[in-house]
Amino acid sequence: MHALTLPLPAGDTWTRAEFEALPEDLPVRVSLIHGELVVSPRPRPIHQRIARRLATRIEEAAPGGWQVDTDVDVLLDDDETEAVEIAPDVVVYSTDHDPYERPIPADLVSLVVEVVSPSTKRKDRRSHPELYAEAGIRHFWRVETDQTAPAFAIYTYEIDDATGRYVATGVHHDRVSVTSPFDLDIELKPVRDR
Repeated sequence: MHALTLPLPAGDTWTRAEFEALPEDLPVRVSLIHGELVVSPRPRPIHQRIARRLATRIEEAAPGGWQVDTDVDVLLDDDETEAVEIAPDVVVYSTDHDPYERPIPADLVSLVVEVVSPSTKRKDRRSHPELYAEAGIRHFWRVETDQTAPAFAIYTYEIDDATGRYVATGVHHDRVSVTSPFDLDIELKPVRDR
């Protein structure tokens, strides 16, 4: 096994420029949260399969003006010393953003989806949704798999304008049928089955 060597930040925290200068082919996932580099293992194949299948179905339903990608960096906070940049499992964002450029600014993102894994439960259920809501991303979906919950389900959330926090809009076991951010009707059996 090869040791992973990353450069050190010039100061006490990582800047966006230092973070974005990291190689794209790292064998681990990295996020920048309030200037701290957070390293996570790459997801299991079943996690990636669920994210890919769900992204495909969302993309098929998306009207013009939207694009859908998996595991791409979203800039949640551009603070000079405590920037936040995370790669959600699925991102639905405006075609105003050039897909050759990274990161995607949060104000162009309408929906982020996190597929919960055993090693990411806390982040996917608590800290990441708070960061997405603070950045103003209107919709958040959390996918619980048979690895993380008794039954496969997608939990949907939307920002409450009064509080700026997510409120639950549904729990979906067999089908996700929503009208926001746009009309979506997705049968979940093909998404979850191996």
